[in-house]
Amino acid sequence: MQRRQLIAAIPGLFGAALIPSFPAVAGAAETVGTSVAVTDLLGREVRFEKAPERIVVANYILNFLMTGGGDALKKVVALPQDGWEATRTGEYKLLTEAFPAILQLPSIGGYHDNILNTERILSLKPDVILVNIAQYRENAQRLGVLERADVKTVVLDYHAMKPENHAASTRILGKLLGREDAAEAQCRRYEEALKDLQTRIAALPEEKKHRRVYVECGNEGVGRLGNSYNRTILWGAILEELSAANIAADMKAPYAPLAREFVIASNPQTILIAGSIWRNAAEADSMRMGLTVTEDEAQKRLAGFAARPLFAKTDAVRTGDVWAVDHGSLRTIADYVFPQFIAKILYPDVFADLNPDEEIRTFYRNYLPEVNPAGVYCLRAAATGAKR
Repeated sequence: MQRRQLIAAIPGLFGAALIPSFPAVAGAAETVGTSVAVTDLLGREVRFEKAPERIVVANYILNFLMTGGGDALKKVVALPQDGWEATRTGEYKLLTEAFPAILQLPSIGGYHDNILNTERILSLKPDVILVNIAQYRENAQRLGVLERADVKTVVLDYHAMKPENHAASTRILGKLLGREDAAEAQCRRYEEALKDLQTRIAALPEEKKHRRVYVECGNEGVGRLGNSYNRTILWGAILEELSAANIAADMKAPYAPLAREFVIASNPQTILIAGSIWRNAAEADSMRMGLTVTEDEAQKRLAGFAARPLFAKTDAVRTGDVWAVDHGSLRTIADYVFPQFIAKILYPDVFADLNPDEEIRTFYRNYLPEVNPAGVYCLRAAATGAKR
């Protein structure tokens, strides 16, 4: 398989296989006098007589604040709050503590159900509503009602995890919020970081590459296998671009649990358990990682996965290469740090100089200093070594 460039290809990164590519002009923007025009992620040109002052953020509130800064919250008149705390606990806690005014904003729907409350949105008289692609498709009639009331719709996309879509969406936010310089700096760092990984890995001899890796979403807990990912999507796409041998690479489904016998027979050299904070039946021992999670809690939960009988005879356990990575901090303009984390795991000598943890903290200091991004993003099982 011919290698694709990392910047162009992390195209499957975390979910692109399910979402088509968008026009190259997405993210283009122009200003004429006080008017503003942007081309959104569906290639639609959206024009404003002046920069919008009343904005409904139906998705990507963290990205909105990362690009716009804390002052941009003054322009937000509503966002979906139903279920936000339960499904994105760390993000909810950090943002509502840093910006208590968020709690006073009206909710216009569920955080993950994509159904928008048109009547409530109309009552708020916004200039624009920012939606993701799924919301746009599932609310076509509702958004049509809003458009006829002169509420414009702008479609963003961080879900596909394509660098070009991340950049286009960030540039749109920068234009709408008068933060073009910040948006451009964020996009430039994103692209530079991925290009650096590509260049260094390309220079390695083949025998240094293709480490066998098993990655699993740890939301089902220790007793049941969670999803793995083929080469087109999420962590599987990252592994593909980092020249690792993902044992699920050829799986027909983009994501699904692997058979236990297959995992054993594949004998992974590295095991990655993806964690977040999930409120579900497996909450007691699911893998927890990310914002607000402590290292002690993450280590305790990772120990349960590392001690699975399933893994007992694998090279990963024998050599102490069992890790957890944060699943919940994806889909932002700062998520280039996760390919960095995994590159350090796969090629520790080559990427010893990288410090993705500090990258995250620097990003917040520069663009959203009100928020303390304390948490655990990448962790090695305690019995096998220290955090990298």
